[in-house]
Amino acid sequence: MNEIEISVKSLYEKAKLMLDDGMDTVVVSIFEPDGDGENALPACISFEASTAEDPEIGIDYEEIEAVTE
Repeated sequence: MNEIEISVKSLYEKAKLMLDDGMDTVVVSIFEPDGDGENALPACISFEASTAEDPEIGIDYEEIEAVTE
């Protein structure tokens, strides 16, 4: 999976939260959907951000799920 469609509002809110928390960099990972039926996990992106002072310590932020139609 090379791309994912997410809400601009959700992305903005996540970026603002990381900025407000003093984060300087972020690693963004894309996860493909997993499973079927009621227990299926949708495609999503996750975030691990860190500060310039402590770049080796990453803080996980809640993922953003793909837009579903």
